[in-house]
Amino acid sequence: MGLLNNSRFMFTWLSGMTLTLGFSIFFLSVSWLTIDVLKQPTLLGIILTAVSLPRVVMMVFGGVFADRFQKSRLLCLTNIGQGVLMLIVVALHFADAYSVTALLIISVLFGLLDGMSYPALSSLMPSIVSGQQLQRANSLFQGSLELMFVIGPFLAGILLTWGSFGLSFGTAASLIFISAILIMPRLIQDHIPEVAPLSPKDVLVDLKEGIRYVSQTPVLRSGTFAIAIVNLFVMGPLIMSIPILVGAVGGTAFDLSIIEGGLAVGTFVASFLILFLRTVHRGRFVFRALFLTLGAFFLYTQVQSIPLLAVAASMSGFMIMLVYLPTVTIMQEQSDSDKIGRVMSIMSLAASGLEPIAFAILSILVALAVPIQTLLLAFGIIGLVCGVLLYLRSETFRRTP
Repeated sequence: MGLLNNSRFMFTWLSGMTLTLGFSIFFLSVSWLTIDVLKQPTLLGIILTAVSLPRVVMMVFGGVFADRFQKSRLLCLTNIGQGVLMLIVVALHFADAYSVTALLIISVLFGLLDGMSYPALSSLMPSIVSGQQLQRANSLFQGSLELMFVIGPFLAGILLTWGSFGLSFGTAASLIFISAILIMPRLIQDHIPEVAPLSPKDVLVDLKEGIRYVSQTPVLRSGTFAIAIVNLFVMGPLIMSIPILVGAVGGTAFDLSIIEGGLAVGTFVASFLILFLRTVHRGRFVFRALFLTLGAFFLYTQVQSIPLLAVAASMSGFMIMLVYLPTVTIMQEQSDSDKIGRVMSIMSLAASGLEPIAFAILSILVALAVPIQTLLLAFGIIGLVCGVLLYLRSETFRRTP
């Protein structure tokens, strides 16, 4: 495979996998810390919002920086920053100094750094692989990341069951620092843009130009909304509901890892399936997958046992990835090279930046004793209505081969 002979792709690929493995271990660990140690399940949504809301803010501007500066350098610096945050969490563990305030501050900083890095990573791929290999590179890269999301929860469950939170967070920190080394500019050797110094006014001008470019390009606009629907109405509620449902049935950290691992298995399998699909009509395929995603999510809202929740989560993750990957490649192909960072920034905002809305709404309603499965069903119905409306208004996207 030509991609495996591309050293720049290989270093980026390995960096992405180690970073994702570290993040997935951290994510499950902090979720279980909130449920099992702090005994505050309603706090989970607040912590997730503390990560996601700053991530949204920085993601909006991250695309501007990705177009203006060397992408590998941005990624290396943000990974180092996230690794330092993990070391602080380890120090809190050994000092027995966990507190809501400390977790919220760390979550905000982690979200800011992640928001800066995501658009850079999304827009880096077209610059290190050829156009003919772009779909395969995206599928292989994303599939490998999803494999790390499969391994991560199980590894975190083992570390927490037979070790401690300190061991789990320490492992996450080590992996994130390794990721920073692998994405060093001297290894990736990506393009260094020749631009003038960036002022606050320039940032706003560039941002407005990117938003206008996406909104006036039918394929980019429809792709952005498709990704937004599956993340706001399916993935966001799914992520937040898993620890709550496990806690409600008296489950363990290992049960939590089973369901989150099931979600990751679904996305992993779908990513590699896309790798071998060569003749599919992508525009129509995305909308079929969108409606099947909502169908799988409706199934998730109706089951309660750990095994069935894992199966339903896996099905939902599988279909979400069949929406996401073809849409991202279409948007990369349709974007001008000098605007791709901002396009990927807006796409990233749709992919995960809207999750704070779902987290905040669910947190408030769960605190008001509204049944979580009722809330999930309501999100699914609203997502279905939005999907139908988008389908009717996306003729250009549906014709994309």
